[in-house]
Amino acid sequence: MRTHAIRTLAALAVTLTATTGTVVLAAPAGAATGYRVEVTCSVPKRQPERQLAPDSCLNYVPDGTQTYTAKVRKADGSAAAGVTVKWTDNATSAHFRLRQNPCTTNSSGVCSAELVVKNPKKGQKVTVTATVGGASDNGYLTFG
Repeated sequence: MRTHAIRTLAALAVTLTATTGTVVLAAPAGAATGYRVEVTCSVPKRQPERQLAPDSCLNYVPDGTQTYTAKVRKADGSAAAGVTVKWTDNATSAHFRLRQNPCTTNSSGVCSAELVVKNPKKGQKVTVTATVGGASDNGYLTFG
């Protein structure tokens, strides 16, 4: 069996596999959507300890709000302007503000939405997801 990788102009790898005269084309995961999504959150500069990772923030109870930002890129790496981003979360007591969900990316491929968690509990963890077509990424919120 032989495998050859070919790079397209959009920098996506396509693999050709030849087996007994049959050629199979397989695109990499996420290539069907043509988008890449990156979720981040940020904290006030006076509280840097709350930034656990670029996509993970810590809020102190009773503060139940956190803003998340989705950066959407096309397959070629350029900003995806005018794209609709749908936000979801895994908490029954949380929701994204209605006027911000879904949001539409600006000319830089960025849009934001604020998550509101009602009556957060210390130790509670929430996962948020930004989805564009079939592409998605997660962000995280922990309460301390």
